[in-house]
Amino acid sequence: MSENITETFIDQARKLNDQRLTAVQDIASAVQARVDAEQALKDAQAAERKAFKEAERKGWTKAELDKLRPAKRRRTTKTTDDSSTASTTTNDSTDHSQPTG
Repeated sequence: MSENITETFIDQARKLNDQRLTAVQDIASAVQARVDAEQALKDAQAAERKAFKEAERKGWTKAELDKLRPAKRRRTTKTTDDSSTASTTTNDSTDHSQPTG
């Protein structure tokens, strides 16, 4: 009879541990996906810089390319009148490297 209680106890503990392990595996997968995405972003940014430099070598001026370069997108958590004004100012500016207040 005591063996049955022991086996039941161990089985319940295994089930709980399996659930915990599944949760940790989900976290590990999500972290890996984020790390992969960050690396892909770095690779894409490097390719973009290389393409812009190559365009300059082929006759485009930096000013011309800056006009063609897409404005950097910013992540915002809330929309306010100040943020919409700042984004409008940023989009109208030809020099996108200057931070806006």
